[in-house]
Amino acid sequence: MVSSHDPPFPTNGYHHPNKTSLVSRQRDSSPKSYETPKLSIVETWSILLSRLKEATATIKQRYDERARIEKEIGARVDDWCNGIFMQEFTRLEHLTAELEMQLAVTKTQQSGQQNHQSLASFALTPWQMEERYRALVQLQSLVGSFYERASPAYDQSKTVWWFDPSYHKSEGLNYDRYGASDVKDLEARILKALGLGHEKQPLKLLLTSSGVAAFTVLQQFVMSKVVTAGDTIVISPYLYFECFDHLRLLNHVKVVNADSFAAEDIIAAAEKHNAKAIYLDPMANTLGLETTDVRRFSQLVHGREGWSDRFIIIDGTLVSGGMPVYDWFDGPRQPTVLYYESAHKYIQMGMDIVMCGFLVYPEVFHETLGLIRQVTGTTLYSRQANVLPPIDLQIHQSRMHRLTTNAEKLYHLLEKQSSGGLATFNFPVHWRRMGWGHGGNVVTIRLLGGEHMNKRPSLDMFTSLVLRAAEEENVGMTKGGGLGFSVTRIWPSTPFIRNEDPYMRISVGVDPDEVEPVARAIIKGLERHHRASSSAMAQWKLRENGVVKTNGSSHFDNFQ
Repeated sequence: MVSSHDPPFPTNGYHHPNKTSLVSRQRDSSPKSYETPKLSIVETWSILLSRLKEATATIKQRYDERARIEKEIGARVDDWCNGIFMQEFTRLEHLTAELEMQLAVTKTQQSGQQNHQSLASFALTPWQMEERYRALVQLQSLVGSFYERASPAYDQSKTVWWFDPSYHKSEGLNYDRYGASDVKDLEARILKALGLGHEKQPLKLLLTSSGVAAFTVLQQFVMSKVVTAGDTIVISPYLYFECFDHLRLLNHVKVVNADSFAAEDIIAAAEKHNAKAIYLDPMANTLGLETTDVRRFSQLVHGREGWSDRFIIIDGTLVSGGMPVYDWFDGPRQPTVLYYESAHKYIQMGMDIVMCGFLVYPEVFHETLGLIRQVTGTTLYSRQANVLPPIDLQIHQSRMHRLTTNAEKLYHLLEKQSSGGLATFNFPVHWRRMGWGHGGNVVTIRLLGGEHMNKRPSLDMFTSLVLRAAEEENVGMTKGGGLGFSVTRIWPSTPFIRNEDPYMRISVGVDPDEVEPVARAIIKGLERHHRASSSAMAQWKLRENGVVKTNGSSHFDNFQ
């Protein structure tokens, strides 16, 4: 068991107090409560673009300082490479100014201040705002990393082997796997943006190369510092399948599933088996989107005998930044909370540029967990981290609130419009009662009409019908895994662990004007799929009864 008396591990990173960061150090003035956010879509992208401009100015400062030192020491300089850099830098500045103007026009048009036809052509839709910012942030990543090295030098003769001046004459260890200053600044920003707890409780956040990598770091910590051979870990009935695969490989620790997702049942299982660690998901990635009331969990174990020595590991991916979990578990005789998310989803504002994840934990464990990330090679490197948008609490909550509003509306539209018992739908409409700031953006569908309806070939056919109907409705949709994106995505999701059929998962997009046409496309897909399946089933029954004899294949044959 780790305590505050454990000897600290050495810090291999570096910090330069005078360094100019790509991430603004200005303290967020965002609200600390989960009030209804005020930012519109265009306001959100305008703020992010202003921060991109600040980061671009920092890149130029680094370039100028590097050039000054090159001149001072008489270093070798390749004007051909400098020409490429300045060409792309100038292009980035020009395109940023162009998008800034387009966003200003869009904001003016939406506010109704002006409605000139000549300006309307410059106004952007929500998907265009995202795509153009996404293009700029990747161009900025090219410019910002153009001269950077993964293992920068400290000093030199004739050759400058760094771009960020903070590496020059550094006292730390210049090695990207150990964590770069830009990444550390971004980690501090994301921690504030999540609103997981008040600032009086010292917390730390580490970025990793994926959500599973974040789990891997925490799992290594639990295995080495929390449990010993023969101990028991209690988990909720479902964990994300790749995380569960970690646990299935253990042979020196017993893993026990709780009877249900209810806080009371998980607590009872932990006490029955004297579990040192408890893994739970506030919302499971399943057909039923089963939830665990984490706030009630914290209330039930507060001051309870034996719980101050336990660790709670929470996967907050589907409810990103929706729960002040460290406030709920604050106080004496409470278990220790370790939190993680897949940041491939909501944190990237739907831009889907890189795989990444993060873990959050009390500061006392920072040296230990930082070393584990380092030696397991799960670090998110600076080139990947610098494409993440510089969100804050207000931006993140505004987007999550908008996504939840759209998902809840889609759920109610499907419930209302679907007739004839074609499908059942799920969305966690009770999210407010659990004290969450939002309910995510996932709606699930289970087709009715026979056991073959929820086999993968049937669901793939249904997906295709929905996408073709979306074309008729002139609305954007994509097929693929993942969630939290800005465009509605449909996917036949497989539970993997339990012996259950796949189910349809809808990750609802951010544009409120697209919710109704998406609902119509899904309803059309349900009706067309039901008709085709019914016809195929009737033909199959006729053939089985000898009424129809044919060597041809039917639509239903594809379901087998």
